Amino acid sequence: MSDAKPIRLLIAALGGEGGGVLAGWISNAANASGHFSQRTSIPGVAQRTGATTYYIEILEGGAKARGQRPVLALNAAPGEVDLVAASELLETVRTIQAGYVSPDRTFLIASQSRVFTVDEKSAMGDGRLDPERMESVARKFAKEAVIADFAAAAAAARCQPNAVLLGAIAGSGKLPIPVETFRAAIEAEGKAVEANLRGFEAGLQIAAGAAAPAPERDVPAGPARTETAGEIETRARKSLPVVAANIAAEGVRRLLDYQGPEYASLYLDRLERFAAKPGIDATLVRELARHLAVRMSFEDTIRVAQLKLRGGRVGRLRDEAKVRERDIVEITEFLKPGPEEIFSLLPPALGRGVLRLVARMGWMEKSFPMKVRTTRVGGFLRLQMLAKLRGFRPRTLRYAEEQAWIERWLGLVERAAAVDVEAAREVVETARLVKGYGETYKRGRGNWDRIAAEIIEPFLAGQLPAGQFADAVLQSRLAALADPDGARLGNVIESVRSLSAERRIAAE
Repeated sequence: MSDAKPIRLLIAALGGEGGGVLAGWISNAANASGHFSQRTSIPGVAQRTGATTYYIEILEGGAKARGQRPVLALNAAPGEVDLVAASELLETVRTIQAGYVSPDRTFLIASQSRVFTVDEKSAMGDGRLDPERMESVARKFAKEAVIADFAAAAAAARCQPNAVLLGAIAGSGKLPIPVETFRAAIEAEGKAVEANLRGFEAGLQIAAGAAAPAPERDVPAGPARTETAGEIETRARKSLPVVAANIAAEGVRRLLDYQGPEYASLYLDRLERFAAKPGIDATLVRELARHLAVRMSFEDTIRVAQLKLRGGRVGRLRDEAKVRERDIVEITEFLKPGPEEIFSLLPPALGRGVLRLVARMGWMEKSFPMKVRTTRVGGFLRLQMLAKLRGFRPRTLRYAEEQAWIERWLGLVERAAAVDVEAAREVVETARLVKGYGETYKRGRGNWDRIAAEIIEPFLAGQLPAGQFADAVLQSRLAALADPDGARLGNVIESVRSLSAERRIAAE
């Protein structure tokens, strides 16, 4: 017994994902196979719902040793783990960073699914970590790896991801436990047996090399594909460069859902204005198409109501809450609109007048907390009434302000392209700063206004050296994204001014 070495397993899961159940299945299956097993859980505090690791040691034939109880470790040691299973991609990378995955020993089973961190979701731009890079790191540090979208496989099997992970572990052949014994462990648990067995079979297929089933898409509950809508999408593919056409077609579909064919046609008009200009490359048009579609589908109160009534949303929430088929679910939407969100639905002149009055009274920082139960008739009708204002949207203050901003942004891109295409590309990217609503929107819009007034306009007016144009816009944008409050942006603006002044003095 003293010379025997146990097989060491580490499971990295987020809170509520059934990691403890998965560890129990494995331990029970090991015991049923005549081995000795020991499992421990190590709670941790992560940036999401709380990460917990489960550590298991299995000693082959240990239960058969007469009167001898092996002494096993209570926690994993870096470089000493044989099999790691992780339910989320960032948790996989964290496990690697801790040293538990080693290229000379560890078999890695990891899910490509993501649960975004607070920093990723609160970033002013696209704060998501690069999944391809994380997956590359995982494959580099593991001796062998099975990496697939286990969450998608679980959704297709209508079960939890832990059952799919168990199937992949069983199918890997790294444990001295027959597949049937794992199935028996699920049945012995007696909870959601049919669903867990479906997930287990899906995991076996993934381990055998089959691709995980594609997740079902949440189809927008927008307007039906009329002939006009089809013609607009066809026009996008014909009038724009190939590399931009797919993005533009997706933008058309987004804006058809958001406002309708006329608005989607305006989107294409704006893109075609640039595609027809000499010197504008296809990559610039593609990025312009991406950002323009997002900005034209700005998040006003009407849009919030549209999204909360989206077809398939209730089903997705039921899945996230892990409710059973016959359970009754009640959904409460917590809304907290401020004066700007409310009065921006008024016509421009009236809306501006009301907001000036509200500002004089010192009420701009006030908000109106609401709880709307959309699974009840009254709550549903309140949101439905807001969503039905879609036709009125072009006559609102928010719409007028957004279209004015878009035209100003496109105008700057157009003027920059006449000077330097690289600078124009950076001006396109400044649209990343303007997003969301409430305080997030105010800060982003304020930073964009500063960059436009103090960086872009002076360069276009010849007040700053043309050779620094693209880099100055890039550094300003990065500073604004890193510090939404504007302190870093102020430092960059001062640096650009100082450098320009030094060059003028030197030239004189």
